[in-house]
Amino acid sequence: MSEVLDLSFGNCDPSSVISRYFPSVQNVDQNFVNQFLQIQDNLNECLSKNDFLKPPVKYIYNPTEYASKTNQIYIKKYCTGPKKILFIGMNPGPFGMCQTGVPFGDTYWVKNWLQIDGEVLKPLKECPNRPIFGFQCTRKEQSGDRFWNLFSELCTDPEKFFNCAFVYNYCPLAFMDGTGRNLTPADIKERKNLELICDKYYHEVLKLLQPEVIVAVGDYMEKRTKAVFKVYEFTNSIKLFRMPHPSPRAVNNQNWSEKAKRFLEQHNLMEFIL
Repeated sequence: MSEVLDLSFGNCDPSSVISRYFPSVQNVDQNFVNQFLQIQDNLNECLSKNDFLKPPVKYIYNPTEYASKTNQIYIKKYCTGPKKILFIGMNPGPFGMCQTGVPFGDTYWVKNWLQIDGEVLKPLKECPNRPIFGFQCTRKEQSGDRFWNLFSELCTDPEKFFNCAFVYNYCPLAFMDGTGRNLTPADIKERKNLELICDKYYHEVLKLLQPEVIVAVGDYMEKRTKAVFKVYEFTNSIKLFRMPHPSPRAVNNQNWSEKAKRFLEQHNLMEFIL
């Protein structure tokens, strides 16, 4: 593996730092990147006006805010224009995106394959059982480990994957109960309000990225994508497929990598990433 770069920006312009270390993004469409970041900022602002801290939710983390430096490196490096295929996940995992700011963001793969590292701050209220260590986190994020391991095997280098693809999370918030147990968006009492907000900005992301194919990672995101299609009356022919979620907690999911490869082959998706 090549040396990992710690891109702590200090007072520098992040785009200048990134282009210096990653020549492939020197010709970034900055307007496109800014539009994407603005959608994310608008989503966060809208979410902040709602109270999701109702039982069983005790803690809420938003890594797109406290891990904004590395989250923005990910976007500036890998989301520089429209994408043919969008892999859409649900929300941050406690040992993945919560630690790194990157979807399915197991620290090993974010540092050593995506080549992203940097300063990660703390959420406003931290759960004692789910501390944020950033890139010093040593616990594996199992879903992220499986996800990025697969695509590193298929694509060799991340530029091949991200040339036509992007990975994004529908909801930027992670929810936990008082013990630190992970709660999904489907588990919270304010689910309807949460989904109304996230649906709206998911639609904005789709308009910007203009994907030909959406790969919903898991059942929940297949349902939410269908709901967005219905509410916003998409007239363009975006194909929607559901990919098995890489979580080892899913039933009969020990051979996820083989299932995922078959899925990509069956739906003729290899051409987008190879």
